[in-house]
Amino acid sequence: MEEKGIIAYFQTEERAQRAVDELKKRGFATVQIDHFSQFPGENVVDLDNPISEPPSSLASVAMGAAISSRDAGVLAASHPDASGLSGADGLEAPEDVVVTVVTDKAREEEARTLLERAGGRL
Repeated sequence: MEEKGIIAYFQTEERAQRAVDELKKRGFATVQIDHFSQFPGENVVDLDNPISEPPSSLASVAMGAAISSRDAGVLAASHPDASGLSGADGLEAPEDVVVTVVTDKAREEEARTLLERAGGRL
């Protein structure tokens, strides 16, 4: 039996979760939901008091980026999503949630249709 992997990108976790639930309900066993970011690391923003705990960069506050150095912070803060300046890529709600399905070739089209109906981009 030949298997196929399908990846769909979603703008919200809610839509992605609906797709996962529907796929599992229809018998797809290997289904996974995950998040990704253009910035490595976990969301490190934990500002209880921004006066005594100054943020490392605007990008760490505005985008939840894990900033490793001052230079990386300056570069990341220049991104339109952090700075608010024009020139953004038009993704006000980026597709940063992915759903991965592994299925046999015979059910590939069914899985694709379910993902697209839930709002996923293949």
